[in-house]
Amino acid sequence: MTIALPLSLVSLSSCTKASQTNQGDYYNAGAADFSVTGAQFDKYQLFRFDTSTSGHTLALPSAADIVANLSSPYAGEVLSFAVAADGTNLVTLIAGTNVTIKTGASAVLGNTTLTLYCELDSIASGSETVSIY
Repeated sequence: MTIALPLSLVSLSSCTKASQTNQGDYYNAGAADFSVTGAQFDKYQLFRFDTSTSGHTLALPSAADIVANLSSPYAGEVLSFAVAADGTNLVTLIAGTNVTIKTGASAVLGNTTLTLYCELDSIASGSETVSIY
């Protein structure tokens, strides 16, 4: 007996990296704070911090800088990246201009790697906004 089940494909077009040009590497900030540029945000998929002796900060670029470094951005596009706190202390994210960091995404606890999502809310020139989840 053969049983046929309906197949449903879920479209992930709103959660893509289509406009990210060369993402895939990671950035090792070591035991230091780091201010990421829009080009670095596009390039690196993981930002690693040595938090064994103290906490650190990851200052995000402005929304305009994030959007400007993407090849074909569109409103609603979602980019993923991760932050690793390799030690007992945390990494705190600092929002760039017109970047909103949502509750739960503002800090990465020690000995944790957190995957975060950057939604392009507006890509209109001069009015770029993004949200980090």
